[in-house]
Amino acid sequence: MGDFHKGAIPQGLPHQLRRHLLLHRRIDSLTQQNEIFQTSRKRLHPRFRHARSVLVDVFYDHFLAQNWHLYHHLSLFDFSQKIYAGLAQQQQHLSPGLIQILPMMMAHNWLYSYRLEEVVARVLQRLEQRLNHRLPLTEGFSELHLWRKELEKDFATFMLDCSDFVARWKRENP
Repeated sequence: MGDFHKGAIPQGLPHQLRRHLLLHRRIDSLTQQNEIFQTSRKRLHPRFRHARSVLVDVFYDHFLAQNWHLYHHLSLFDFSQKIYAGLAQQQQHLSPGLIQILPMMMAHNWLYSYRLEEVVARVLQRLEQRLNHRLPLTEGFSELHLWRKELEKDFATFMLDCSDFVARWKRENP
């Protein structure tokens, strides 16, 4: 949801929705500043330049989906269904882009599908198209195979930092 809300977060949103958006943005900031994330970026071939951040972000999403059981008590399938139901209940507060895409997201269970490599390839292809081919994301998919073992180790370490950050943020922002 956070990727569909740009700019200032509207004041009129329900508290929990606003809180989730704020946390999403804080995690995005943490990610870009995190040493481990930067190490992962530097592993990828320099020809991908600015695309490396996007590639690593998508690869990390893939690793999270594959290892979800290590980070949450609900299965990824059950968690994704809970998220979709919550979004559907809050439609009046969602951005037009998210409202438009939500039925497809639910029908194809995008969150759950991220565990599949072929979905990662499609996500990169769609992102590249949305960015009018300014970043070579489709071509960057090969970096997942080239660096998978190292990137997975980076991701596991990153998740320790991220989990600590999220727990602290939630305590400070009830």
